Amino acid sequence: MIDQVLTESWQEVMASYGNPASIAVKMENGGAKYATPNAPGLRYETASTVKVAVLTMLLHITGGELDDRQETLTKQMIRYSDNDATTAIVTDYLGGMLALQSLYDELGMMETRADDWWGKTLTVPTDQLKLLQMIYYDHHDGYLNQRSKDYVKMLMHTVSFDQQWGMSAGSDDYYLKNGWRPASDNGKWEVHSMGYLPAGEQSFIIAIYTRNNRDYASGVSLIEELARSTKEVLLR
Repeated sequence: MIDQVLTESWQEVMASYGNPASIAVKMENGGAKYATPNAPGLRYETASTVKVAVLTMLLHITGGELDDRQETLTKQMIRYSDNDATTAIVTDYLGGMLALQSLYDELGMMETRADDWWGKTLTVPTDQLKLLQMIYYDHHDGYLNQRSKDYVKMLMHTVSFDQQWGMSAGSDDYYLKNGWRPASDNGKWEVHSMGYLPAGEQSFIIAIYTRNNRDYASGVSLIEELARSTKEVLLR
């Protein structure tokens, strides 16, 4: 029943905008997962949402023991979505742009492919839930130790004020990372949001990806309408 209500609500929002979008959520209590794309088979350029994967791989390599430079770079990357900091981490510590594929393979993110520029990595929301699940739900997962997971959560919980839009809409407490950039092929906008919403037994992880938005503001609006509609169903 929840699946049907969510799907209908999401499809109504997507239809009102008319451009490709895909959303996936997974409940913490019971692990139910719901997903709806309006363009099946389409993969989305990650833009800055890939920075969660970059941070995760760095923490995996270091065992969570970051030096001063790494700590500074990671804070700039997640809190302020700094692109130069991201490129520095990828090139100086991860082994280059395509090295992220090893993380995707290990976490079973089969629809995600690293690119020779990190922002053009292709993915789908259900794959991003696998990354978020490892961080927020799988307390005994071996890819990251608990100290590392807590560090990811801390940064996603303290993003800069001007980036606290997206899946956070209508909520006072959330962990998120957003992404936005002009699409590489047509100049329209890719706008995305992913994260975790703590709500007791109704807590959930969520990933929303959109393509061909006419501009940045329209993409933000679409994502926030999808986020609010999700909460209306899951938190009522």
